[in-house]
Amino acid sequence: MGIAGFPSGDNFVIVVDNAEPMDTSALRGDGIFSTLTVNTLPDATVIQVRLPDTRHLYLSQQSEGWVLGDKPPPEADYNDRPVINPRQGDSGGILYPMRRPGRVLSITDPTSGARLLVGTSASDDGGILSLRNGDGYDVWPTTEGVVVAARSPDIGLKATPEGALLTSSGTSVPDSAAAVYGSDVDLHWLDLRNLSGKALGARFHNATIAAADSQPAQRFARRLDAARAAFGAGAFVEARGILTVALQDDPEEGARSDVRFLLAASELLSGSTEEASLLAGPWPDDQVRATQVWRGLYLASTGGHDTEAASLLARDFARLKNYPDTVRDIVLPIAAEEIGRYGSPDELSALDGMPAGAPYLLAAAFKELRTGKRDRAYAAFRKLVDNRNPIISEKALEQVISLDLADGRITPDSAAEQFGSMIPDARLAGREAAVRLLQADVYGRMEKWSDALTAIDQAQAASSLVSHDMVAPLLFQTLAEIADAGAKGTDQGSLLHNTALLRAHLPELPPGPKKGDILVPYGKMLLALGLPDEAAQAFSDAIPMLDSPAVRALAGEELANADIARNLPKDAAEALARTDDPGLPVELKANERRILAKIALATGDQTASLSLLRGDTNMAALDMSARIHEGKDEWAAAVRDVRRIAETEIPKKNPLTRKQQALALRLASDAAQAGDRPTLDWITDRVGDRQMEHNSERVFKLLTKRQEVTSSINSISLPE
Repeated sequence: MGIAGFPSGDNFVIVVDNAEPMDTSALRGDGIFSTLTVNTLPDATVIQVRLPDTRHLYLSQQSEGWVLGDKPPPEADYNDRPVINPRQGDSGGILYPMRRPGRVLSITDPTSGARLLVGTSASDDGGILSLRNGDGYDVWPTTEGVVVAARSPDIGLKATPEGALLTSSGTSVPDSAAAVYGSDVDLHWLDLRNLSGKALGARFHNATIAAADSQPAQRFARRLDAARAAFGAGAFVEARGILTVALQDDPEEGARSDVRFLLAASELLSGSTEEASLLAGPWPDDQVRATQVWRGLYLASTGGHDTEAASLLARDFARLKNYPDTVRDIVLPIAAEEIGRYGSPDELSALDGMPAGAPYLLAAAFKELRTGKRDRAYAAFRKLVDNRNPIISEKALEQVISLDLADGRITPDSAAEQFGSMIPDARLAGREAAVRLLQADVYGRMEKWSDALTAIDQAQAASSLVSHDMVAPLLFQTLAEIADAGAKGTDQGSLLHNTALLRAHLPELPPGPKKGDILVPYGKMLLALGLPDEAAQAFSDAIPMLDSPAVRALAGEELANADIARNLPKDAAEALARTDDPGLPVELKANERRILAKIALATGDQTASLSLLRGDTNMAALDMSARIHEGKDEWAAAVRDVRRIAETEIPKKNPLTRKQQALALRLASDAAQAGDRPTLDWITDRVGDRQMEHNSERVFKLLTKRQEVTSSINSISLPE
């Protein structure tokens, strides 16, 4: 069944396009639905609910059917639901598109007695946003479907496979200059007219003269008319100028929503993205849905919220297609490219039936790429490289280079070089920032971090239109990779260089979990460079930003290690306590115990330290325990711990590293002190005939030869 829902006076009316008897006996009490009545007609059903106050009713199609409620449906934002965007019909008239149109009915309005032509819908297509006054008819605001109050017998509404078609004497309606607009934003705030370019220019000319000749009492209203006429004619800079001067003389008018919106839209289309920020809202509740497409245009121009922008633009793409050419030719390519680049599979269908022209071929190429038709997209991009429009050409060449790199036709070095060679032309086309960001991404893949960050810095310097939201993802990614590489350990020179890169760019990142995740490895790098004070500050800054208890605990452990290095054991204990959590994994709890053992050792409590380490087979714990025993001349206990380390760390084959040689010497020394001949034999067999550095090998052989060595061991100088 098809339905339509609309307010009529103090009533909310639902029209069903079939005679459907309904049992209302379950509606009792004095709630809002207690007034519901059902009138069954021969071919329709009319449901009415009296509205006792200013409350709204919400209509939604759910799995069990249509639901009418006095609260929005919980699963979605009601302001995000579809709306019907009228357009000129192919055979004349005004078409109100619907996915599954229902029947068109003629009824008498229960409130006013007017003759209503009702176009119903069998799917949740939404309704008409604003009242439209036409010649001989009015199109009413609806929640679902289309309702036309026909004052002239010539006005008709008929069902077609595409939706409900409004006609006059069976042909086009006579006032089509504004009939295709279905929202107050388009009709009244921007005052768009579906006229020829010549007619729009004449309108602007006449409005300008009228503003110049106006009396003081009418001055602002006439200037506002002139600004709207300028906007509609595509003279966006002039519209901004007229409105700016008008508001200087009458600043109190700046509080009006329609004035602020017109100024923000003029700023956006004049290239002043920063001044267009008003388009992001907030706006009056009854106009939020109508303003969303312009919010999408603003987000597309600033970048950083591309998925949201594509969604907003796809939802009302048909509405933009119906704008006068003077405005459409500016906004529609922006919307088409944004949807092509970032729209979901469902949203990409909005690009079906685009106008002809290179901007739309570019959007179509992005759509082909997003839908897996890679070869067709590549061919389209290559063709557009030769387009006379420098912006289209630059964007196409960017994609060709990126696809060549992704498919292995060129190396990253070659891609970076090609992007670099594009810079002069990209600068002329206003695309320098975008190209430098692509180059930065390639440098990042090659782990040329310094070059990547330089390219990001140059992108930000190249254009004031590059917002932090556009740069932030790549900057976060680059700094995270630098931090990850540094935390894994590199040579001292690289470590120092990477730490300096992080220090220079970390202040640019806004606080949050992502920044916290970078600050933790940055702190580790500072600690490795022997800068515990700076490391402690980095860990302290990171902890409040981290939202995972496990990650916070890891940062707390690192802060405790830094505090131990600063000889602040009390602060180290406080850091552990502050980031502890009952639900931490066993391994993190074990790490905490080892750090507590370090803290106890730093305060001179060796007994407490050994107690905390008892039974811990971790290499670091065994090493700490062994060093405590060595310091107390408890050689047998030291041998027990060091041998367990050696069994794991010294391989049975392959050359020995310096660290492994030192471990073998340490075990031999402790075993000699303990007079532990079996352990000396074990380490001799383990090392075998593998060579050590000259001095280490001489000492090792002296320690492990079969004779009494404990009496002379104190005179042997062991290499560190």
